[in-house]
Amino acid sequence: MAKPNPTETRRNLPPAVGRSMSVRILDEGMYDDLAVIMSTGCDASAAVRQALLILANVYYEAWSRGHYPHGVAPVITSANLQPYQPVRQADQAV
Repeated sequence: MAKPNPTETRRNLPPAVGRSMSVRILDEGMYDDLAVIMSTGCDASAAVRQALLILANVYYEAWSRGHYPHGVAPVITSANLQPYQPVRQADQAV
């Protein structure tokens, strides 16, 4: 087996599409963070997928707009939220 080239940069790649991924809950803070997202009614897998989607979009926008160099994790200091709009049901005649 060939030895890896010590000067070659190793890329971290995600698991292949369709493969499972496991994430260890490292501490109470991470447990609490997951519980907050799951309080919307989703399961742990959906919560992780949602968090991953949001964070990946923030990184992508920071890099594509030139705010940070590609590969550097941006410092996130705030979030913009759309105001809550309750869904009107057909039986709510007003």
